[in-house]
Amino acid sequence: MAAPPIVVKIGGSTLGSHDTTLKDLVTLQNQGVDVVVVHGGGNVISQWMQRQGIRPRFVNGLRVTDEASLEIVVAVLSGLINKKLVARMHVLAGRAFGISATYGGFLEARLSDPALR
Repeated sequence: MAAPPIVVKIGGSTLGSHDTTLKDLVTLQNQGVDVVVVHGGGNVISQWMQRQGIRPRFVNGLRVTDEASLEIVVAVLSGLINKKLVARMHVLAGRAFGISATYGGFLEARLSDPALR
């Protein structure tokens, strides 16, 4: 029986020019490990919101996303960041394709440990 994939969360702020996360993921792939990446992009979202004249709003450290903000969030995460990550993985000879949580019902997950909620 194959091992379940490893899920890795990459914060948008960690994807700088000196970050080795994607190289590390390709190394894991080359060792036969399946990897699923969940990524952020909060800084880029805030920049794009400000370009549109929308002030990012946070409550207790969490982004408050209204209807106007949601369009920007979806566009940045699935249209910019996701595509860049996939392209970088390919440049590094990794295997990657991008999907979005907005693809209704395409992906379903459950916590293996309910204490992680």
